[in-house]
Amino acid sequence: MKIDTDAFLDSLPIMGNGLLGIFIVTGVLIIGIYILRALTAKKAEPDAAKNATTGTGSDTADPTLSTQNVRPNAGKESAMDLMREKEKKDFLESDDTFTISNDL
Repeated sequence: MKIDTDAFLDSLPIMGNGLLGIFIVTGVLIIGIYILRALTAKKAEPDAAKNATTGTGSDTADPTLSTQNVRPNAGKESAMDLMREKEKKDFLESDDTFTISNDL
């Protein structure tokens, strides 16, 4: 088996251009995602304005509402975090039977 080094060296610039194109397209996609994310992000309201608009100020607070069930990052949880939480809850609530299969 003979390796043609001249053909290999001639193909290196072509492969380099292809690899450069891949990096450029990836960079454009990443920049586009950041731009779309910035344009579609929800603006956070200041606490005073939020309390005034929703009626949840200290003078109108409902004593039945508890802050123990409110998670600080509830809006920023990923689907994976929610799945882990559900699996943990299901595991803790499962019965103590250890069956491998119902067919056995």
